[in-house]
Amino acid sequence: MSEYHEREVLNAGKLGTYRVHSLFTRITSEGNMQPEIGEPFPGAVALHAHEYTHYLHNLSTLAGLDALLACFWLVTPFVRGTDDRGWFTAPVGIEKDENLSIAFSIMKSARGSVEGIPNDGLFKWPEINEWCFGTVLSSSVSLSHSTEGDIGKIGVKSISITAKHNRGEPLELVLIPGLDFISEGIAYEVEREQRRVPAVSDQLLDSQTPSYPYLAYRPLIEHLIEYKTTVQERILIGNLALLTTAPSYAFFEICAAIKRDRDRGDGATKDLDKIGSDIYEAFVKHVTNSKFSYVGQLKEVLAGSSDHIQGLEIYCKLIEKGLRLRVETPMMEQLFTQARLSPDEFRNVTLKLLERLVCQETVDGESTIEWVVPLNSIIAELPDEEIQKLSVLQTSIHFLQQHFTKDGGLGSTVNLKESACPFAGACQTQKEYGYPADCESKPWNVSVADGKQVCWYEAGRLSLRLDRRYQEVPASPAS
Repeated sequence: MSEYHEREVLNAGKLGTYRVHSLFTRITSEGNMQPEIGEPFPGAVALHAHEYTHYLHNLSTLAGLDALLACFWLVTPFVRGTDDRGWFTAPVGIEKDENLSIAFSIMKSARGSVEGIPNDGLFKWPEINEWCFGTVLSSSVSLSHSTEGDIGKIGVKSISITAKHNRGEPLELVLIPGLDFISEGIAYEVEREQRRVPAVSDQLLDSQTPSYPYLAYRPLIEHLIEYKTTVQERILIGNLALLTTAPSYAFFEICAAIKRDRDRGDGATKDLDKIGSDIYEAFVKHVTNSKFSYVGQLKEVLAGSSDHIQGLEIYCKLIEKGLRLRVETPMMEQLFTQARLSPDEFRNVTLKLLERLVCQETVDGESTIEWVVPLNSIIAELPDEEIQKLSVLQTSIHFLQQHFTKDGGLGSTVNLKESACPFAGACQTQKEYGYPADCESKPWNVSVADGKQVCWYEAGRLSLRLDRRYQEVPASPAS
């Protein structure tokens, strides 16, 4: 099947990953900010800051939440195709399902896309010597339904890119910048600032970084503006774009506004101020609209799921808090670029923002799960039983997303590509049952006691069955 599920992961190279919508951050042992022996690796804070940026964008921007809501809309057609194991079989004609088509259209518009990257599984990005950008093209995505009629249109802009390198023919790409590209660009800006040391150039800081997407973001912006930019400006451009429901369109419009300001040469920023103000006001209006709310939509989708409703309450509180933070501090990611932070300083900054879940790998091959939370926070005040319900929801969303195909459909469970359980290495049930091999590759195959006792992943999988039977919620995976 198509490798769509790889887009479920936003990451800092191979050392850190954030799983979109299921809210899992996983950091390798090199990024441990509290190692049992010795001092943290110098880039540890940078890794955590990179993944935390993705988390903030996911839960507090319109692009992040549009993609999230579209994902949840797919729960219903998915459940209809499951068996008593929670395995999904794509029914004949599912590609013609209008609800499915609308959900994937919104998801693609929010997350953006790139065409032209080799898809053979062996491709590794070469060092790009030159990025050559073509013409910006405008189009729109029309949303319609046989019973609802015309729902609306989403403005989309794309750009062709020629990536020149020394390993063969140039790569010819077409980019629609959305959540994925923009969030990776901003996250890398944050990461680079957290790795910055005196007298070390950007070129040296970037020398071990994959060319795409991390090293394409800044060149694209500076091509569009035709001037050098600061890290604060690049974060501003990306964040403003993500505050809209049409991030690709907004991205190019913001860059065009800054170019007009720069071309005048008077030092004024009236065009940027105007578009920035318009975007922020529309964002606030959208998230305070009494007739529509992301939280309300999510609760409507899962209203009939007794297995998910308690976990969803916590999930929704995180969204509500994230949106309040974004209204108060729309450029909160800039907080991580003002100075290089120690592990304690980074932790203290995040404690003033949004609590997060981190699975931290250790040098002995084990992992620990921790919710990093301030006192009197959403998570800190909850009993373990309720947090366990959230974990079931998180694994359900992770399992669901493995079935998404690049062409905008749902593939069958039997054809899924390998993807490790997010709790692998930190799950007590995994340890008790001798570390089943599938935990690290195909956790949907794992059934430790025929459903009478379940691990976290099995609980999430079984909760998506059309014909659900009773299953016990597992104890904490870190216990």
